[in-house]
Amino acid sequence: MKNTIYIDVDTDKEKPITFSKPSGVEQPTDFDGAKSLILNDITCLCEGLCTLVNLADQNQYAKKEDLIKAISGRLNDML
Repeated sequence: MKNTIYIDVDTDKEKPITFSKPSGVEQPTDFDGAKSLILNDITCLCEGLCTLVNLADQNQYAKKEDLIKAISGRLNDML
């Protein structure tokens, strides 16, 4: 599987975080297609975050447990 997600973080914008797909990626045309795309993107973003956490832990930039606690807290605060 290949999935590309662009994440643009710009705190100067009204909407500081935006997501997009590369040009040429077919956009879903119905509810089920959109649902599948969003759920797949959430899964991929979560797996990417886990990879970053493991990378930070392995390179001793931060402890995995501390990062998980911070991420969990942030998710709870935001959602």
